[in-house]
Amino acid sequence: VRQFRIAGVQPAGQKALAVKRAGCCVEIMTGAVVPAAFDAVIPVEQIKIVNKVAVVSPHWKVCKGDHIRRQGSDCKKGATLLKVCSVLGPQQIGIAASVGRSKLKVTARPRIAIISTGDELVDIGVSMKPFQTRLSNSYALEAAFLQTGFCETEIFHIKDNLKEMCGRLAQILKKFDVIVLSGGVSMGKFDYVPQVLKKLKVRVLFHKVTQKPGKPFWFGKSQEGKPVFALPGNPVSTQVCAYRYVLPYLRKSIGLRSGLTELAVLSQVFEVKTDLTYFLPIQFDSNAQGKVWAKPVTIGGSGDFAALAKSQGFVELAAGKRKFPKGSLVKLFCWKT
Repeated sequence: VRQFRIAGVQPAGQKALAVKRAGCCVEIMTGAVVPAAFDAVIPVEQIKIVNKVAVVSPHWKVCKGDHIRRQGSDCKKGATLLKVCSVLGPQQIGIAASVGRSKLKVTARPRIAIISTGDELVDIGVSMKPFQTRLSNSYALEAAFLQTGFCETEIFHIKDNLKEMCGRLAQILKKFDVIVLSGGVSMGKFDYVPQVLKKLKVRVLFHKVTQKPGKPFWFGKSQEGKPVFALPGNPVSTQVCAYRYVLPYLRKSIGLRSGLTELAVLSQVFEVKTDLTYFLPIQFDSNAQGKVWAKPVTIGGSGDFAALAKSQGFVELAAGKRKFPKGSLVKLFCWKT
């Protein structure tokens, strides 16, 4: 049968029409319920209507169930739609709305205090003297954290004054969930951060890591269990430590996988001049087989922010080895999360 008498129109959002006559059809709108008497939908583009009779195109094959979405065909009753620790994006919120859930139990976004230290630092928009340095680490860290989409940040600057640092850090520790400092953790006469954190009863878990750059990295926890990351102040060290340690911690703290590490292969031989774990800035590309090639970026040291901007991330070269052949498999950390 290729012709059907039109018995009515079935709008979306309306009760199903009761049609009992054989050889009939209804004009049905997208999203409408299919009346019980019918078992297939033919696209309007394949229909020609003549005197209230729908004539099916002779080239169109009709099969039972065509263009009908059965109730429960997407997910069965009782199926899990959103797993615990899912990040709520447009798709997840749409799913919740589609099943009538106006409220979801969520984890509060961690509040991160980003603190730069040092008398030499001058903020954006303030005139600089020849012996001063422009403050940049805090803004780079904030950009890195905010691109995750699941944290709140506030920036502070504390001068190299023992009393001031102690008082301000005590206040910040009470207010924020995660503390990230840059500078003041090495061996300088005015590197007060470890001393102040000890006075504030922040328990040191480690100070100094066998890595380059970023060896002076300090980590501890407050009496309330809040993590405190004290990163070296050199810009490259700060960024590398943030992506290698802080960002993975933030993701895991709310139940996500670290999500930052991939594997890559070196595009050329590379030699290091240290036995420490070495973080090498790179550019990367992938071939048709999906293999990611990492090409080293020349950098002038841990303060060379300009060269760092030419890289897309860094790879981790294992400690105790000086020469890495072309094709060596290495961990890759991307700046864009």
